[in-house]
This record gives sequence, structure tokens and C-alpha cells, in this order.
Amino acid sequence: MKYENNTIKSARVKELLTRAGITFKDFSKSLWGPNSHNGITYFDARPDVKVSTLVRMADILGCSIEDILIRSDNNSDSPTVNGHHNVINSNYVNTDVTTLRAEVKALKMVIEEKNQRIDDLKKANSDLGKRLDMVLQLGQNKDNRE
Repeated sequence: MKYENNTIKSARVKELLTRAGITFKDFSKSLWGPNSHNGITYFDARPDVKVSTLVRMADILGCSIEDILIRSDNNSDSPTVNGHHNVINSNYVNTDVTTLRAEVKALKMVIEEKNQRIDDLKKANSDLGKRLDMVLQLGQNKDNRE
């Protein structure tokens, strides 16, 4: 595992703010409090922030710490592919894919169960229709005899 950035870059913060739809002023107030006067250049002047600040940043931006530092995985045979700042070749994506496959399998089982239930209801409806026809025919036969 390797990080492209070992410090927080103001350019990266700007990208994440844009992606999250947050202004730097709102971000600054959320991160440092309402009386903060820090600008985006804060990260260039003091690139080594505390871990607690990094965690709060990730919470505010709705991303992971890896998104802030840009994690790149060079251990695999396939290249890392970035799409809208989502690393395709990461453990999180692989875990999500496994989870989604399990969910798809479960949903297919639910659909199969529902289809079986529909078939059972169609058969029951057909049986009731035949019984009703038999009762009506018996009733007509009885009326014809009288």
C-alpha cells in the first residue's frame, strides 16, 4: 500500500470540497469552529495535521482518509484505475463487490420464491374456477330436474 500524498495538499482539499459540494468557509467552521479564520492555504503552510484533524476532515467531507491522501495499491497485477476519485482496485471495492454479489444472490432467491408463490396462486385460482364451474353445473342440473 502506498499513498501518493504524505501530507495534506490544499489542491486535494479543494477537489474533495467540490465533490462534497461544501464551501471552504463551511468546511473551516465545521473543522476548526465558528471563529476560525483559516484559509485553504493553511494546509500548505502546515501540511502535517494531527490524526484527529484528519479524521474530522474525512467525516466532514464524507470520504475516507485514503481519499484525502490518495491511496494507491501497487501490490496487485492489475493496474489501479481511478474513476471519479474512486479507486477500483482497493480492498473496499472488493469487499463491496462481494457484498453486492451476496445481495444479488439473495434477491434472486426472493424472486424465485415469489415466482413459485405466483404459480401456486394461479393453480389455486384455476382449481377454484373448476370447482365453481362444477357447482354451477350441478345447480343447473338440479334446476332442470325440477
